[in-house]
Amino acid sequence: MPIPKWTIKGIVDDYDECGCCGRRGLKRTVALMPLDADGNEDGTAEDVVYYGTSCAARALGWRQATVTLTAHAAQVERDQRDAYARRMLSIYAPVEFAPVRDQAHVYYGRNQPQRDTGVKATEEVAKLLAEARATLADTTTGPARPSRIEDFRRYVVIFTRDRHIHLVRRVPEDEAKRKEQAAAAQRRADEIRGSVLVVAALDGEAAREVAYADDLTRQWNTKAWQAAHA
Repeated sequence: MPIPKWTIKGIVDDYDECGCCGRRGLKRTVALMPLDADGNEDGTAEDVVYYGTSCAARALGWRQATVTLTAHAAQVERDQRDAYARRMLSIYAPVEFAPVRDQAHVYYGRNQPQRDTGVKATEEVAKLLAEARATLADTTTGPARPSRIEDFRRYVVIFTRDRHIHLVRRVPEDEAKRKEQAAAAQRRADEIRGSVLVVAALDGEAAREVAYADDLTRQWNTKAWQAAHA
């Protein structure tokens, strides 16, 4: 069986022209990464081509429907990697330059089995951050995504009385709306006998992760937000 020359990386909305036939005005294109003779990816984001689904099907020797399904599946995987990267950055970026003891507390608190195994928390934190930033900087299927602490946004989190998250909402930029939201959040928390917390993160799902983290993680989260917006 011949080794394919391409692998599908995802669906792209930013390119509306087929790189194969030149057709324009396409609603979306398929991102294709070239493969070497052994079937391994042979290039970077700059080497990716963007074909319409019919041209991609011919290039791969597949049915067009198979190309579409595979491209959507690849994009879902990409979105999941992005979501994981945002969670890791929202947790660990604030402690990147924290004292070693604090980094260790945050890392081992989330990775208990690695405590006392010789795994160095500082090295693991640096590795997680580097991988997360590389993931969000990858432009294979679209522009780079926000990844800096300066890109964090604040979220109000309402907990139930048994410490389950009831609601997560982004905090408005407008001061009057912020006050209105804060009052409404406190009223709702009082109704369900819960509590309110404000955290900073790259998106709502990452905000949940921060909200469920330990006190030290949240303290550094607050410090990082304040330093970035001083």
